[in-house]
Amino acid sequence: MSSVQSQQEQLSQSDPSPSPNSCSSFELIDMDAGSLYEPVSPHWFYCKIIDSKETWIPFNSEDSQQLEEAYSSGCNGRVVPTDGGRYDVHLGERMRYAVYWDELASEVRRCTWFYKGDKDNKYVPYSESFSQVLEETYMLAVTLDEWKKKLESPNREIIIL
Repeated sequence: MSSVQSQQEQLSQSDPSPSPNSCSSFELIDMDAGSLYEPVSPHWFYCKIIDSKETWIPFNSEDSQQLEEAYSSGCNGRVVPTDGGRYDVHLGERMRYAVYWDELASEVRRCTWFYKGDKDNKYVPYSESFSQVLEETYMLAVTLDEWKKKLESPNREIIIL
């Protein structure tokens, strides 16, 4: 018997059902709604005044991660160096200060939710308190599958989840 015939016989004698990893054996998994929700990972931003307008600028990934770790540790009075040590962020105050020169301090935010106004060309982070309300409302909508919830933003806009 040739090797080709032997391989064909082995294939015909094997289990005809698809493997558990194949696409054709896809089954819907009954997932509870709570497993669908995952909170967003925050990123930290600071505000600079450019041409008389507030502009929110993201910290680089490393600085944002250090700020998040300090925040998560519960040390609100902590000072976190950023931008290679050129700026210090006073976490409890949510302010960023230049270390080596005089410069106006800038506001710092832990950001999870953003909006874009009619005249804005960049996304603007919501305040931390309103972002927390948005996140809690979103979590409830996902876990309870109850949508079309209306919220009013601090700038009086209606948000529908």
